[in-house]
Amino acid sequence: LVFAAGAGGGLAALAYACTGGATPHRHAQTALVALGFLATVAWLDLLASETVAVLESLGAAAGLSSAVLGVTALAWGNCIGDLVADGAVARAGHARMAVASVFNSPLFSQINALGVPVAYYCYFHGPLRIALDPQAVLSFAVVAASILATALVARANDGALPRHHAFTLFGLYAAYVAAAVAVELHRASS
Repeated sequence: LVFAAGAGGGLAALAYACTGGATPHRHAQTALVALGFLATVAWLDLLASETVAVLESLGAAAGLSSAVLGVTALAWGNCIGDLVADGAVARAGHARMAVASVFNSPLFSQINALGVPVAYYCYFHGPLRIALDPQAVLSFAVVAASILATALVARANDGALPRHHAFTLFGLYAAYVAAAVAVELHRASS
């Protein structure tokens, strides 16, 4: 505790000395922005870990599997930031940017959140063997159907997505959640 307080006080004094003038030192600004970014990542990681722990506890108390929680509460919590950001971008008049973000944000997350750990594992342990259980196959099929349907509807409407397609996607997602929960409940009862 004393070491942390001393190190924090020293860094605070250094930051004050480097940024106290009318024009802060350029390298000090860059270092502070980088430090702020790292602190944000650390806090988000801590909050996400605690949220998952609380949801797992509630799920265990209610008798729900972690897969059911992943399909529902965790998936929704993971998407709220994208929903807010994409909605704000669309309301600002940049609908094409919002639609591009809807498809590219999960793609970026998938590539990095899955690609980096798998590459790390394979580098140190060899090929990673996974079992494609019914839940994974269902998820892949629904994602493929959603993307294909959106592409076909956009192509048929000269690049425009009509309002009824949104309701089709809502229906597809509701059917997916119902099927995913049914698969997990069936698996738990067997």
